[in-house]
Amino acid sequence: QDELEKKYVSLVQSYGLDLKIVQEQFLTSRDEPPKSVNAPPIAGALSWCRGLVERIQIPMRKLQELDRTILEREEAKEVHKVYKTIEASLQEYENQKIEEWGRDVEASSAAKLKLPLLVRHPE
Repeated sequence: QDELEKKYVSLVQSYGLDLKIVQEQFLTSRDEPPKSVNAPPIAGALSWCRGLVERIQIPMRKLQELDRTILEREEAKEVHKVYKTIEASLQEYENQKIEEWGRDVEASSAAKLKLPLLVRHPE
């Protein structure tokens, strides 16, 4: 039982390191997120952001299934706090990008609606 508890604590610590890596990646790349070749800038940024969210959510769900004694330890509480902070930052970034996209669409669609549909070809 004691050996298993040590493994769980090691797992929580490892996840904490992974959270710090994700946070560091987010903070360094948030202004110029990596994008796929065929994606528009905002769609690429959203895809990258959602990838980071998924990267931290899946292990957290599995950690939630651990024994309560492990989750009540100080290390686990600290990891959970870091997780919530990163998750909130990523959610805020995603909302900001969606709002930015909405403003761009409104501005460009208003300009495009003023353009003529048909143009005479000079012969």
